[in-house]
Amino acid sequence: MVFPRHCIECNRWLVSHEVWQLGCSLCEQQWPDLRGEVGEKLMKERCDLDRMWTGFRLRDNVTLEHQIRALKYHGDRQLGLLWGRWVANVSKVPKPSMAPIGLVPVPLHWRRRWNRGFNQADWIAKGAAMEWNVPVYWRALFRPDHSRSHTGFSRKKRSDSSASAYQLGASPPPQGTKIILVDDVMTTGATLRACTSVLEAADCEVLGALTLALA
Repeated sequence: MVFPRHCIECNRWLVSHEVWQLGCSLCEQQWPDLRGEVGEKLMKERCDLDRMWTGFRLRDNVTLEHQIRALKYHGDRQLGLLWGRWVANVSKVPKPSMAPIGLVPVPLHWRRRWNRGFNQADWIAKGAAMEWNVPVYWRALFRPDHSRSHTGFSRKKRSDSSASAYQLGASPPPQGTKIILVDDVMTTGATLRACTSVLEAADCEVLGALTLALA
């Protein structure tokens, strides 16, 4: 009863008992589902990490665009949790020998987090962690500057703005942990590359990244 049991698009009752289920079979067939190899290949064209996971292509889908807005700007934490589970459910996290795995959400500046009430990447990470049974390192990174949103920026401007936007946080993962970065939307990959550079400079190993959507 904690989770909504109706399709997010048509509001039909969901007959599936899977807690990560978001849409009915008819509606999900119309979604640009990128879970699996296709999404991983598209992500690697923008940010080449060993493993990549994404959920759907955001472009030209009104329903999914509304989902992103509800998550980012209307404080729907449970929606972030469910979407995180939906993305992670399609494949299990790899288990490298002798190396634990942890999730690191891409942080917001404290002012933006205060305005929104939460960080959407935290809740996507929480959902993925429930499916993969791995820890989340909430304070591994922080964002010291309060630049405006990158929406509408060119590829170069995004890259320049992201290059120095993140720093190592107060509680990085234990040494030897393989890290999977988590964010809501991947556009050029500049944010993921910037976060990877910060973590690798601190001798952390970034295995890959998971995003809810690919713009």
